[in-house]
Amino acid sequence: MIPFRRLTHSLIVVFVLSFVLILSVFTKIFFQADHHHVNSSHSAIVEKILDPNDQQLDVIQIDNHPLAFYVHFDLKGAAPKVSYFKKLFPLLHQWGVKGICMEYEDMFPFDGIVRSIKHKQAYTKDDIETINQLAKDNRLDVMPLLQTYGHLEFLLKLNEFSDLRENPKYPQVITPCVDRTYTVLYSMIDQYLKLHPDIRFFHIGHDEVYYFLTHPACAEFQRATGIHNQYELFAYHLNKIVSYIKQRSPNIELLVWHDVLQNLNLQMLQRYNFLNSIHPVLWSYREDMQVEGFVIGSQADLFGQYKSLWGATAFKGATHEIATISDVKHYYENQVSWIKQLQMYHRTKWRNFHGVILTGWSRYDHFLSLCELLPYSIPSMLFSIAAWHKQFQNLPRNQNIPHQLQNYVQQQLQCSSALHLNTQDHFSTKPIPKCQFPGAGVYESMISLGRIWNQVEQAESFVNKYVTDLHVKYNYIHVKRGEECLEILRPAIHALQSFINLFIHSMNEVFPEQVAIEWLETYFMQRYNLVHRRYEFIQRAVREQKSWGTRPIPNINKLEANLTNAR
Repeated sequence: MIPFRRLTHSLIVVFVLSFVLILSVFTKIFFQADHHHVNSSHSAIVEKILDPNDQQLDVIQIDNHPLAFYVHFDLKGAAPKVSYFKKLFPLLHQWGVKGICMEYEDMFPFDGIVRSIKHKQAYTKDDIETINQLAKDNRLDVMPLLQTYGHLEFLLKLNEFSDLRENPKYPQVITPCVDRTYTVLYSMIDQYLKLHPDIRFFHIGHDEVYYFLTHPACAEFQRATGIHNQYELFAYHLNKIVSYIKQRSPNIELLVWHDVLQNLNLQMLQRYNFLNSIHPVLWSYREDMQVEGFVIGSQADLFGQYKSLWGATAFKGATHEIATISDVKHYYENQVSWIKQLQMYHRTKWRNFHGVILTGWSRYDHFLSLCELLPYSIPSMLFSIAAWHKQFQNLPRNQNIPHQLQNYVQQQLQCSSALHLNTQDHFSTKPIPKCQFPGAGVYESMISLGRIWNQVEQAESFVNKYVTDLHVKYNYIHVKRGEECLEILRPAIHALQSFINLFIHSMNEVFPEQVAIEWLETYFMQRYNLVHRRYEFIQRAVREQKSWGTRPIPNINKLEANLTNAR
């Protein structure tokens, strides 16, 4: 027989254990239900992209949570040939990329009322269908990007559409105050949807909208709508675009750049149901993205309330407007900063985060120059992609890209030696790697150019001692020194001419011929012509000059006349 006190104690123990067990089960069920509620829409979106039968070795993820990773192609007036994508897409899939974001701009085969805006070398409709099929064959999702508010220079620059500019002086922003705006935009949207019938994501831009309510029609528009400020106007226009696309294709998920969107308060977001109907894309191309306003405080909390959230990093075209050399380390640090941010936030404020767009800008603006070229920037692209691979995310390093990652990229791109990671490498004696990736010829020629200009400068430092502008202008030369100058200059001239030939040949394998010409005219020909003209003068002077006039040279009267005219 058990004593009463012992029996009582045993009953208490049994009761407590039973209570703890029941509480544990209940908590687990509740947590799973709550977790499912928070992430159900997120999971549904991820399942749209991630194919369970796709056995990729390099899965991109944060804290064992897979991310949809897209590579962006900015095609503004410099679209690769379709044959280039045929070579590149299999590599993107191999590297863990899930999709491509295609920003066609004027390279899209627009028709109908907007047919006049397309580039004369724009893709054909067959080209778009081929790109879609190539992507499908390589298990890459296609996300088209169409600007529908700001960055509409390619439309608004034409006189035909100039009446739709928000600010008549600047063709960047379209006005929501005129009905014809939507006739034009809806036509563009319809054509995008027609040529992309199977898309799951559609990026509708809306970044860098600089002008609001300045169109002459906006005064009457405000009286009719009750819109009082720029953010109400932005929300109104965004809602018009979102509603139109949703009516046409209810299941398409719509992405929007964050920089103007972030100014809308919660009440406005709820009024238009933006928290559920759009997915913000937070873009930051800094080495330390934690300085952005959306990283901490109320902005971070607000973005965490959307059904889905994306981020955008960069692999080219995000250092300055006329950069021709990719700072690979800068772009790598941009990825690392994002990864650290997500490792902190993904389980808390940004559980809705599910995708990254790795942007590769070709121009800062429709009117501006080409910057880093796509084939040249493939190494930067792969360093940026691979930074997200689980095995490379938390490697120790001392201000450098980890050697394990460098070796991986070198191997993947089949390069004979280490890749160049910054501007200084391009001007050093470091070996120029011979690689096998698509467009490697452009990469090699671009790396060689810095050394060629160094060679030119060294030659010029000798030539400038003996052949000045005065010698050229008045055809007055020291023949013996001129011959020495030719000997010094000749190898540099040959190197420049070899660069032109290699560059054009390599570029023409990737792009239509005009792209190489544009780049050369922008960054090369002015300096080349100066060097070449001086070389030709010395050649001619050494060959032809047999006698020389008396001094003074120049004639003082002619000099004074020239100075007077210059004033």
